[in-house]
Amino acid sequence: MSAKIQGMQALLAMRNIGPKSVPQLLEVGITSPDDLRNYGAEETFRRLYFRFCDEHKFSLNYLYALEGANLDCDWRWLPVERKQELKEYFNGLKQGKKDSKV
Repeated sequence: MSAKIQGMQALLAMRNIGPKSVPQLLEVGITSPDDLRNYGAEETFRRLYFRFCDEHKFSLNYLYALEGANLDCDWRWLPVERKQELKEYFNGLKQGKKDSKV
């Protein structure tokens, strides 16, 4: 089995990561669960957002899902404080994107 297929299967086996997310993750250089953990939810989401934002709407829940995948927990169970940090990051990222179009 090729390394790419193994990476896809390993990513798909992570909690909160679905079949639509895996090709996107691969396209931004996240080829394994270790990559996702090493880059973290914020950097991974930033890459996805700036690569695909014109094609897809990315929600705060996607960022939560990436964090949950890293922690192997359902994204709805993330601590309130961590969700708030991620929400602030998400809003800052959106604002930065809006500013960059001006």
